[in-house]
Amino acid sequence: MNLRTLKKLSKRAAPLLEQLPFAAGQQFPAPRDDDSYHNTFIGDRKHWDRLPCHPTYEARHDWPGKRGAEIVFMTRAGRRKILRPPTDARKGTIMVGGMSGHSEPEWTEESAWDALYGYVSAHFTEYVPGSDGEDPHLTRRLDNPSDVLRAAREIIDDQLSGHVI
Repeated sequence: MNLRTLKKLSKRAAPLLEQLPFAAGQQFPAPRDDDSYHNTFIGDRKHWDRLPCHPTYEARHDWPGKRGAEIVFMTRAGRRKILRPPTDARKGTIMVGGMSGHSEPEWTEESAWDALYGYVSAHFTEYVPGSDGEDPHLTRRLDNPSDVLRAAREIIDDQLSGHVI
């Protein structure tokens, strides 16, 4: 996924979030500055920091389950450089944010797509007993964005009709 795709998916997810029963927080477009953070892994490397590269790459994996989340390479001058995927959203991406915490509240935010995906995946997660406690298991296939959007629409339709999935 790249930042442009995240912006488009967030725009499609925003009206669905308003119809879901949980209060996700207030929605707002991401400002121009780099202060709006998202949780989506941006694997398209054209959005990563561009620095002169040298073929001595060493892949490091800071993001669980994601390959190539960080690239460490040596420059010709012998200095180490690190390339990381962006964590700030593109200007205009629909964000969902609000205050959270009891004794020391803090501002938390995420893209509308992250919020919708989190809600839908939590809705279709079943915890089955395993060897080391309870293991989460998805009861529905959520492999691509169309699966997630379709599932969100079905949740909304079922809640309007009074059924529970």
